[in-house]
Amino acid sequence: MRFLATCNPGTEDIVASEVSWEVSGSRVEWIREGAGRLVFSASGDERLVLEQILGLRSIHSAVLLLAEAEVSRGRGGLREAWRAAYESGIHSYIPYGASFAVRGVRIGEGHSYTSIELASTVGDAVQRAAEEGLGWRPQVRLNSPDVVVHAEVDDTTFRAGILVSGERSRHRRRYRVYDHPAALKASLAYSMLLLAGARDGDTILDPMCGGGTVAIEAALLFESSRIYCVELNRRHAAGARLNAESARVSSRVEVYWGDARSLEDLLGKDSVDRIVSNPPYGIRLGDPVDVRQLYREFMPSAAAVLRRGGTAAIITAETEALLDAARQSRLRLKTSRRVRHGDLWVDIVVLEKS
Repeated sequence: MRFLATCNPGTEDIVASEVSWEVSGSRVEWIREGAGRLVFSASGDERLVLEQILGLRSIHSAVLLLAEAEVSRGRGGLREAWRAAYESGIHSYIPYGASFAVRGVRIGEGHSYTSIELASTVGDAVQRAAEEGLGWRPQVRLNSPDVVVHAEVDDTTFRAGILVSGERSRHRRRYRVYDHPAALKASLAYSMLLLAGARDGDTILDPMCGGGTVAIEAALLFESSRIYCVELNRRHAAGARLNAESARVSSRVEVYWGDARSLEDLLGKDSVDRIVSNPPYGIRLGDPVDVRQLYREFMPSAAAVLRRGGTAAIITAETEALLDAARQSRLRLKTSRRVRHGDLWVDIVVLEKS
């Protein structure tokens, strides 16, 4: 079996590692860095493999890959995609009487056809193959279809298959009953915990926790860690508690209504192993000038509660302001990476207290 996984752009290597750890007999074949895509194979019991894939915390979707072919960017690319889809056997995965829909994606530039045209072309090929091979024509239903076919052209590579992870992106965790207006994707929260070097048993803090995503992901990932969640806004702090209850980890996530600029008053000095947080950027919420001032006041407090050798992973669009505040607080830059969050390219900065 071969699968196409999608993820947050900039975290492809993290997904590849999780696949290697968690999916039986897996081998990563191809990674599209910066585009949030990778292809991997897996062997073993099909049900077990699918269960393991659905347990991955870093992916957004997974597709059972049934067609792969080189196609042109011109209109002829649609004919080539039609042929590849027709010969793929996708139609055999649609049960008799079931409806289906094709979700088309076009990646790259210079194509003479749209994503909608690609979806329509693949849908026609699937119907024709079913009629000729099985003697019946599956009906297209765009809303709530029984089976979803994913089809994409990535530059000049066509890929198609059955979406096995459901249409709801896997980063939209079902525990989120309270939506923060600038919520961090759960898949990014998971990635940031790994980048911070968090391990089971660590004391983990999100000092500006919003709806509590980082803390909840940490509680779901680690059994023995002590996890703190601090939020200045009372409504968001209450929302974080609701989300923790929904995720059934409220007994392990301590939510405080408090100020990230005075963490030592809440938790004491040298009390935390890892800080992982999504502070304001000053783009969607807040004024950039105020955000820079916040960083200058927050970083000394973060440094005070971090133990020696502890790390902080912080996602921000105000990278230079954060790094300047970190230097002033004697936190050194360990690593950083560019990731896409929504429609923004931002940095995850990992700092260390030496």
